[in-house]
Amino acid sequence: MSYLFFVDQLDSNEVQSLENEEAHHAIKVLRVTSGETLTFSDGKSHWVSGEITEIGRKSLKMKVNKRGNIQLNKPELIVVQAITKSDRNKEMLELLTVSGVDQIIPWEAERSISKWQDDSAHKWIQTIKEACKQSKRFRLPTLTSPMKVNEIIGVIKENFSIVFHESTTNKFSNLQIPEEVEKIYLVIGPEGGINDYELEEFRTAGSVIARLGEPVLRSAHAGFAALSALQTKLGRW
Repeated sequence: MSYLFFVDQLDSNEVQSLENEEAHHAIKVLRVTSGETLTFSDGKSHWVSGEITEIGRKSLKMKVNKRGNIQLNKPELIVVQAITKSDRNKEMLELLTVSGVDQIIPWEAERSISKWQDDSAHKWIQTIKEACKQSKRFRLPTLTSPMKVNEIIGVIKENFSIVFHESTTNKFSNLQIPEEVEKIYLVIGPEGGINDYELEEFRTAGSVIARLGEPVLRSAHAGFAALSALQTKLGRW
């Protein structure tokens, strides 16, 4: 098994080092040994893999035998996710990450039960990173600062966006994705639902209102379902 680790940056050197928390996890938790194959990624554009040559108390070294670039598929898949209940955040982020989201925009919706906290960004990023490791995904999805509905409208109005809402009869399966679109925004509401004002704001901005099916999904699960359906529609899955 080849383990994946994230580093701040990669260089052209033949030997790469792993330090700090990532090294601690490799050495103390996974108990890697010399000769094992590891992969390091900068989470953005580059990765390297090779065999462990040296293990210290708080760091290890790997001799590189393979390098690669991380390609960003077009269109980019961006989820506007209403902030979910704190006990659902981990599950929500894991599902979005493994289903291929490229960017996550936390949405401070009117009916969001939980609020964005000072440590929320750190917790979300850590969960995203762990999900990438588990799924062997070399590129980390980006996480923006939280936004209100008017800020989100300003971001999506020049792009193709889909708002999922139970009030419509417009099935997602009937939608046609415009050709040559650069970004697709999927808007997922909170547990309490998207209110009428917010829905009208999205509609006025040109968003398509759609639904995935008859069952009403949890906010923490809807993004995963939407991304999975979209990946299939795009021919990626």
